[in-house]
Amino acid sequence: MNILAIGAHPDDVETMCAGTLAKYASQGHKVFIATATNGNIGSAHHTMEEIARIRKQEAANSAAIIGAEYICLDYDDEMFYETKETRLAFINLVRHCKADVILTHSPHDYNPDHMLTSKIVNDIAVMIPIAHLKTAEEPWPVIPSIWYFETANSMGFVPTDYVDITDFYETKMKMLSCMESQKQWMADNYATLDGNTDRFFDTIRITSEFRGMQAGCKYAEGFVRALDAYRGMLTERVLP
Repeated sequence: MNILAIGAHPDDVETMCAGTLAKYASQGHKVFIATATNGNIGSAHHTMEEIARIRKQEAANSAAIIGAEYICLDYDDEMFYETKETRLAFINLVRHCKADVILTHSPHDYNPDHMLTSKIVNDIAVMIPIAHLKTAEEPWPVIPSIWYFETANSMGFVPTDYVDITDFYETKMKMLSCMESQKQWMADNYATLDGNTDRFFDTIRITSEFRGMQAGCKYAEGFVRALDAYRGMLTERVLP
């Protein structure tokens, strides 16, 4: 299968579903990682152009660890809006990847870029095969199965399905470690009272362990399937 994970920002996919992507890749599936924005506000120390370039390179380095292709749609971070052109860009992305499965944000997340990414993915999924919607890529005759990954800090998120990532947890953390620029961002914006900026990585470990406890393994990632008449009620498992 062709697997496409779409996040709003560089590091979203790594945080929420890198273990699952690594597992897919190990099974021989083709993996694509895409971001709607280039993360160009993710630094108080670089210009917007500099941090966009840095973060896109970090995302590409992370994707390379599992042999995935990284694609950035290059919208501005936190100034990302839905237009006809945006929809067509997402359609073109899915057609380029010939996606059978899409992993993306929950529609109920805290960040507007996250929620809009989720909305557009859901809205355009049934449009992928339509010939009159012209994009650079030809129509792809598959309406992909869509799965939502964790929300930030798992707030309000109750999985319907789990993936055992015990054997791929270290790969997930290695992919996250590529996001070097965001350590400073966290220090500037999210440092706790004790100054421990490693809490971000602690949160990922705790979430992975908690989902593992629910799933009966050491580490797991949780997902919610997007249900609709076209692709929601699956008769076979497509998660690895």
